[in-house]
Amino acid sequence: MKNKVRRIPNKRITKNAKIFGGLLLCGTTVVILMLGIRLFVIAGNKAVDGHNLTKATREAFMGKQNIIANRGKIFDANGQVLAENTTVYNVYAVLDKNQKDADGKPDYVKDASETAQKLSTVINLKEKAIYKRLKAKQFQVEFGSAGKSLTIAQHKKILAMKLPGIKFTSQAARVYPNDQMASHLIGNIKYSENVSGQSTMTGMMGIEAAENSVLTGKNGIKSYEGQKENNKNSRTVKNGDDVYLTLDDSLQNTLETRMDTLIKDTEAKTAVAVLMEAKTGRIVAATQRPNFNANDKSSNPETWQNLLDQGAFEPGSTMKAITLSAAIDTGEWRPNDTYQSGTFLIDGKKVVDAFGQDAGMLTYREGFWRSSNVAFARTEQKLGAVTWRKYLTRFRFLQSTKSGLNGEEAGSISFTYPIEQANTAYGQAINVTPLQLIQAFSAIANNGKEIKPYFVDKVVNSATGAIVKEGKTTTVAHPIKASTAEKVREYMIDVVNQSTGTAKEFDLRDAGYQIAAKTGTAQVAEKGQYLDGLKNAIHSVVVLAPEKDPKYIFYMAVKQPKVFPDATIQTTMNKVFRPLMLQALNNSSSAVKSKTTKQTVPNVVGQSITAAKTTLTKAGFRVAVVGTTGKIKSQSLLPEQKALTNQLVILKAQGTTNMPDMTGWSLTDAQSFAKQIGFSLTWKGSGYITSQSVGANQLVVKSSQVAIVLKEKE
Repeated sequence: MKNKVRRIPNKRITKNAKIFGGLLLCGTTVVILMLGIRLFVIAGNKAVDGHNLTKATREAFMGKQNIIANRGKIFDANGQVLAENTTVYNVYAVLDKNQKDADGKPDYVKDASETAQKLSTVINLKEKAIYKRLKAKQFQVEFGSAGKSLTIAQHKKILAMKLPGIKFTSQAARVYPNDQMASHLIGNIKYSENVSGQSTMTGMMGIEAAENSVLTGKNGIKSYEGQKENNKNSRTVKNGDDVYLTLDDSLQNTLETRMDTLIKDTEAKTAVAVLMEAKTGRIVAATQRPNFNANDKSSNPETWQNLLDQGAFEPGSTMKAITLSAAIDTGEWRPNDTYQSGTFLIDGKKVVDAFGQDAGMLTYREGFWRSSNVAFARTEQKLGAVTWRKYLTRFRFLQSTKSGLNGEEAGSISFTYPIEQANTAYGQAINVTPLQLIQAFSAIANNGKEIKPYFVDKVVNSATGAIVKEGKTTTVAHPIKASTAEKVREYMIDVVNQSTGTAKEFDLRDAGYQIAAKTGTAQVAEKGQYLDGLKNAIHSVVVLAPEKDPKYIFYMAVKQPKVFPDATIQTTMNKVFRPLMLQALNNSSSAVKSKTTKQTVPNVVGQSITAAKTTLTKAGFRVAVVGTTGKIKSQSLLPEQKALTNQLVILKAQGTTNMPDMTGWSLTDAQSFAKQIGFSLTWKGSGYITSQSVGANQLVVKSSQVAIVLKEKE
């Protein structure tokens, strides 16, 4: 049997443990005592290390809410909306069966099959795809791009279905009522979210980008301290200003329609056309192809060029009018002298006429109307390279016009060798933009005074209607004498009137107008080499109309057409030019007017329908009324703003609406009226309304179908 060992306690270890425990207790007591003293001091002084705790606590308790400014609208010169704001919705579905609404009722998708079937009738997603998402084991699901950016109408349709668990988020969005019209010029926007998740808009191109700071406005701040607003730290929101362009909606519609036809008939790679008021520089119509629909989110306009001021190209023979101007201005033009056409050698390099064959001996005057390269290579040599380059500068080539668009190109030139210097005299070896060309031709139109083109008519405070800024006519140069300009226009008449003139297809004498013009055909260069054939050329024309005292300058260029509906393509181009120019020249009610034709819009809100119509008619406006009873509740043009004489003002009253007589209205007028009521509008042709399917004074409602026929005035 083993003996049990008796353990004797270690008295030294026990003693040390007691000492450590005592020290720990004392230390803890000291720390607690010091913290207590510190808190007592803080409570008394209300500060820590110099930081005021009262202020810090208040700031921590305060909340700030950013108020996003509404983006300003874009209008044409007639007050028709080109870009405005709307609300779009993103739809999602709650699937969690624990979700309940404020009344404690189930608030999730209960019947996936029914929900999928009904949603598929509104959003662009098949029923099976929706059903699959609704059966997912998730808290909630979205529907991809099909469930984003839904319109107000789509939102209302889904709400009316009363589908449990179907929810929405909303955000501001930009909408362009005319889709592709002048899209390159109006531009578009991109969306971004701030740290609070609020969506903001920023202009990407065109006027949206160039006038972004004006359109954006300034965000406001609502500052709160607890539940109470702190006015001292708040800032009132300033909504963006509205921008009115110089575009005339009826002229723009005609140009867009005709350009669509031209592209369809020629299958051209690109095309651009612009109409400018010669005396003021106002761009009243401008478009290009290809274009894009800013409402289509699948398009990628970041890759698009505005052909008016970007993508500079060789202008071809339109430049000969500038060379002619320099030669006349310096006394080096001798129109009756003769030269041998066909080819001309400069340092062993050939200058070749585009007649197709040698036309023999020609006078220099005939060389101009027949567009002889040899004639103008010889003319440049008479001028001398230094003098010719000086005139290119005086006409303000190779520099931006500063017309108001971002990213405008200055162009380029090759001017080192004699052959290059001669080439520039007939539009090769120099790259220009359409805006530079029409600015230069304005000196020929205005007896030597060169006018800058511009697009913004005015900027208006969206809240008050006050004009913040007005576009103005700007003289940028006097490159030639008045007598020179008059003589150049005289020779440009030959280009139209002579049987061998290159612009005879654009003749308007049968309509009572003598025009001056110059055409151009420039070869397209790729990898430093010119491509052969008319299908690899840029076909262009500049027209001053009428010749004696030009009101308008028209420019058009068509690049690399695949199909030639006529031998020179100019008959096809004339189908764009003729109706547009005659409409501009003949239409006294066009938006292209001097500032003296603007009137102040009267305030007729609260007046009877009869009194309001009388007031506006006396002030020089046309009137259409939505409703037949009661007082006027609103008017389409803001009171006290300046608007063009004969502009349509749409008034809103109460009751049913009778169809007005729309004869003579523009398409945009009719679209605006249809939008106010909500009826369906279809149309044929372009220009002005000549007939309508629903007669004047007949009842018109949302379900009405109205067809109109339009025709240009000639």
